[in-house]
Amino acid sequence: MAFTLVLLRHAKSAYPTGVPDHDRPLNLRGRTDAPAAGRAIRQAVGFIETALVSTATRAQQTWDLSGVQAGAKQDRSDLYLASWVDMLDVVRTVNAPSAIVVAHNPGTEDLAARLAADSGSAEYQRMLVKFPTAAFAVLRADVPFARWDSDCARLVSFEVARG
Repeated sequence: MAFTLVLLRHAKSAYPTGVPDHDRPLNLRGRTDAPAAGRAIRQAVGFIETALVSTATRAQQTWDLSGVQAGAKQDRSDLYLASWVDMLDVVRTVNAPSAIVVAHNPGTEDLAARLAADSGSAEYQRMLVKFPTAAFAVLRADVPFARWDSDCARLVSFEVARG
């Protein structure tokens, strides 16, 4: 059985004066990129069993606007600005065949780079160069998430969504 993980960096956010980082909303571009990311994710993966979403406003709005369907959603404060190690700990708690994490950089891109075995593909190299807002990586492995570690997965796709 294959286990699929989607790592989605939140869409572009605004920087309103006086608003704490955690509460920053999406800007206009982010509001158009999030649905584009959702369409691309639905096309690449289809239904996802579990969604793990940072509690930050920009991550929550990205998820809401994406339109991705999930069997269960967990709002995770521990994903807010999490390191790749902390994100991996969260992923390892998933007991389902598919999951999506909506979070922040540098944790999102670092986790994708650590999990993906170096395939030498152009897509893999592009992911390593830049993992911008509204970008996502789809990773697959034949072991349950509880056993995921560095170089355990295959990068199925890497896309930068623009609306």
